[in-house]
Amino acid sequence: MKKNWNISDSEWLVLRCLWKKSPLRLKEITEMLKEETGWSSNMVRAMIVRLQEKQAIGTECTGHSYSYYPVAKEADCVKQETESFLDRVFERSVSKLFVTLADTRSISEQELEELEELIRKLKKEE
Repeated sequence: MKKNWNISDSEWLVLRCLWKKSPLRLKEITEMLKEETGWSSNMVRAMIVRLQEKQAIGTECTGHSYSYYPVAKEADCVKQETESFLDRVFERSVSKLFVTLADTRSISEQELEELEELIRKLKKEE
C-alpha cells in the first residue's frame, strides 16, 4: 500500500530543501529557508518533527547533531498532491483543470506543443 504523505505547504518547503541536497542539519535547512520564510530554527524544527511523524524524512546522528534526509520521493509526493488537488477542486476532471488554466493564464507556444505531444502519446497508449 502506498504511503499517504499529506504534505502541508510549509512541509513542502522543508522537503524541497532536502530533495535538492541531503543530508542537511537543522541549521542548514533554516539558513536555506530564512530569506523566503523568515522562519526561526524552532519553526523549522516543528516542520521536521511533523515530517518525521509522517515518515516522510529520516534522521541520522552525526556526532552531536542530527542530519535529515528525504524518505518520500519527490515524484511520489507530486503525484499524490496532484491527484488530491484534482479530486478536491476539479472532481477528477482533467479537462476542467485545463479549461480553468486556459481561462486564467496565457499558455506559451512551447507549453501547447508539450500538451499536444502528451495527448498524442496518450492516444497511442489506448
